[in-house]
Amino acid sequence: MTRVWVCGVLALSLAGCALPYSLPQQRQPEPVWSPAASGDELHDWLELAATVMQSSDAERQRKIQALHQARGEDELRLALWLSHPRASAGQRQQAQQLLRQRLPGVNTRLQQFFSVYQGYNQELLGLNRQLGERQQQVNSLTQKLNELATIDEQINERRYQESAQ
Repeated sequence: MTRVWVCGVLALSLAGCALPYSLPQQRQPEPVWSPAASGDELHDWLELAATVMQSSDAERQRKIQALHQARGEDELRLALWLSHPRASAGQRQQAQQLLRQRLPGVNTRLQQFFSVYQGYNQELLGLNRQLGERQQQVNSLTQKLNELATIDEQINERRYQESAQ
């Protein structure tokens, strides 16, 4: 009889362990929607983004130099200019740093707008890193092929010399 009770308690405890255990869910805080972000402000940023995309390299360099000593909202403008598709990896890194520093201080709409640039820059930086690694592999393989070609050439010379004797 005791065995039956022990088996029953054991079966119930094992069944209890198999039930899905749910932790109390913690809510993520909702982003605060700031009404200060008027459509005009976002529209101005979109126009600036279009200007950046249509700019020449010389114009882009002039703007970046002019904004280099910037503070506040001008740093966001600098980050936008540094996020141009033809920007270098160093410029993209600088843009990422500026965006990380300045985005918490802007309203939600602008945070969403600039998060696109952050994602874009991060993806391109990752691709540049992969490209660099692949270029190193290509250089290493090219060097090995050149060494093998030199060895092959030496072997062929020895064979030619031995056949001439």
